[in-house]
Amino acid sequence: MDHIGAIQYVLPRLGNPPLYGSKLTCGLLKNRLREFGLDKTAKVNVYDENSTVRLGKMEVEFFRVNHSIPDGMGVYVKTPEGSVVHTGDYKFDYSPAIDKPADFQRIAKVGMKGVDVLLIDSTNALKPGFCKSEQEIGDTLEDIIAKTPGRLIITSFSSLIGRINQICNYAAKYDRKVFLSGRSMIDNMALAENLGYTTYPKGVVRPISSQIKSLPPSKVIILTTGAQGETMSALTRMSLGEHAHIQIQENDTVVISASPIPGNELAVVNVINNLHAKGAKVITNGQMDVHVSGHAHQEELKLMYSLIKPKCYVPIHGELFMRIGHGEMIKKIADPNLHITILENGDVLEVSKQAIRKSKQKIPANDILVDGLGFGDIGSQVQHERQLMSQDGILMILFRAYQQSKHLMADPDIVSRGFLYVKESEEVANETKQVAKKAFEQAVLSNKNIDLKTLKNEISLNVNRFIRKRLGREPMIIPIVMYV
Repeated sequence: MDHIGAIQYVLPRLGNPPLYGSKLTCGLLKNRLREFGLDKTAKVNVYDENSTVRLGKMEVEFFRVNHSIPDGMGVYVKTPEGSVVHTGDYKFDYSPAIDKPADFQRIAKVGMKGVDVLLIDSTNALKPGFCKSEQEIGDTLEDIIAKTPGRLIITSFSSLIGRINQICNYAAKYDRKVFLSGRSMIDNMALAENLGYTTYPKGVVRPISSQIKSLPPSKVIILTTGAQGETMSALTRMSLGEHAHIQIQENDTVVISASPIPGNELAVVNVINNLHAKGAKVITNGQMDVHVSGHAHQEELKLMYSLIKPKCYVPIHGELFMRIGHGEMIKKIADPNLHITILENGDVLEVSKQAIRKSKQKIPANDILVDGLGFGDIGSQVQHERQLMSQDGILMILFRAYQQSKHLMADPDIVSRGFLYVKESEEVANETKQVAKKAFEQAVLSNKNIDLKTLKNEISLNVNRFIRKRLGREPMIIPIVMYV
């Protein structure tokens, strides 16, 4: 989803250009487009590692790499002004779960053509050595499946087709049935079966249902979504006792075959705590090798550099400190003339026969927020207002005054949400009313023709100053003035 999740918003705004992807990628893409009614108009083209795509004066070729999902491809783009290689997300796996190993010979041939710019994955650029193979992870998972006496629940990314396929084959070997839970898990595995990406026997895998209760726990494996502690995911609902078919039992073993994405750590910990509280045993990657990344470590990055031998090296796909560290690491083994460039979103790299340089030109590149049916219509001011309301609540102050004299008809009324409960905080509420009343009267006294905007600003400033000093909070303050 981090690669295709925005397609329904982006594609129409780009004028519905042709899409190119490998077989599995296009299958996942079509499912996504179908969900939003765009599958009939989208132009989806399938390529493989032997394809050549001609786009005007540009030629695009592909080479096989490995990743967490099958059919990972690097891209070679040849233009009249120069050539570029984009590795995509990659690692080198000599024994992948279901994929073929990376095509080193083809990568070397691309390098021999002369590459001007290499854009290369930096996600694990600070990790030494080589990334572990999926086969090693498979061996660990097989051992767990063979030795776990009770019910086994395994959560993973639903796109890890190879690993899920491994688990299902081990389940068949040890006479267990696999039940799939979570919409994306069910959809992705149905697609993988239809496209021929699975090797497990028929009848081993089935959607989760009440049938699960008729089998002994030792014969059951539940494959589920929720490895990142997502609020509505199947594993989270199990941990809270809210799943329709699965109640966590004391003899259950839960394997989290994933590492938390930065920012998700607390959500994952909460799920683990809830599982432990219900008596389950939880196995994470910190205890056993039950997950491996799909991104190259330092030795794989060095190997890609030595095969491509570009003139310009551009670390991409990673935080700034990862990309800078990546560049420093490659500098130690690279040709002294190698040009290493660190780009930010929106930067333009100019490639020509004469030179390769970072342009002074910038392309607008910012987050676009989706809110309901709105796309890109939530600006920074709205975000700021929502943040204020979420932190300190909202305080509305209603004034009724005579149109001609501007005299108040009565003390202002206060409505509070998420700030204070007025009935339990009458003292603060009354003080706030008096501050607001005084601010209104002084503003009107100094200028009988004061406009509403200025009047409201004066009231807000005075009330905000009082509340900050009195309570140390800063709610959103909305004065409403009604003249009669």
